[in-house]
Amino acid sequence: MQAAQAQQSDPVQASPPGTATRSSSGGPSASVVSTANNPIAPLNAIYFQNYYAPTVNGVPGSNNLLDLRTLVVSGRQIVRATLPISSTEDNNGNEQSGLGDFSVFDAIRLSPEVSKNVLALGPMLTAPTATNSFLGQGKWQAGLAAVGLHSLSGGSLLVGIFTWQHSFAGEHTRPDAQGVTFQPIAALSIGGGYYVRSSGIWNFDISNNKRLIPLGIGFGKVFKTGNAIVNAFIEPQFTVYHDGIGLPSFQLFSGLQFLFKKKTE
Repeated sequence: MQAAQAQQSDPVQASPPGTATRSSSGGPSASVVSTANNPIAPLNAIYFQNYYAPTVNGVPGSNNLLDLRTLVVSGRQIVRATLPISSTEDNNGNEQSGLGDFSVFDAIRLSPEVSKNVLALGPMLTAPTATNSFLGQGKWQAGLAAVGLHSLSGGSLLVGIFTWQHSFAGEHTRPDAQGVTFQPIAALSIGGGYYVRSSGIWNFDISNNKRLIPLGIGFGKVFKTGNAIVNAFIEPQFTVYHDGIGLPSFQLFSGLQFLFKKKTE
């Protein structure tokens, strides 16, 4: 298993870039900070998210995972696509680098956009695009994704992202794949565009009997540049429970996200 993969005040609807988005302290408003941390905000987005694990249980060397992610919003549909780029060492100490398996989910927002509590649910698909058998599972997989969000005062958020998928086609020589992930996210605004965050992904690889539960604590900064909202963050994540080899005991999660106003429908 590779290192783990992935966010308003009231209301949840984002303030469009270009409107009044500054607080009295000179930083971005609470609404902008909330929008930047909302994984289903009504804005299109590009994410660069990196996980670096200096040590991996049972495997020599380090592990690095860069997720290239895009988010496209159209009406109630939120489409999130992720292409991972991995660099790790196999059981023989040989470095393996390349693309991982591409995944996409199409979550349909079931609750009103202007709401403190938002729920989105939809199908998920993973394609076996890995350039090396060590970096992917060699299987087409399908499943479900669900996102729940609760807005707190002052631009803080609580979020939960759940995914489940199971293989249905692919390389016959590879074992079936089935996995569940749950990502509890807390983003607590502390003013001036800064916030404290925690977003470790609980990963349950059912087919390979591997389990990973990390706990993260980090901070981030939201600011505007041109017509984009930018969210930069760093979050050390410590493994509080693991079962199986190839899992990180510690990883450093960092990211840079750009959010753009969606096109007029």
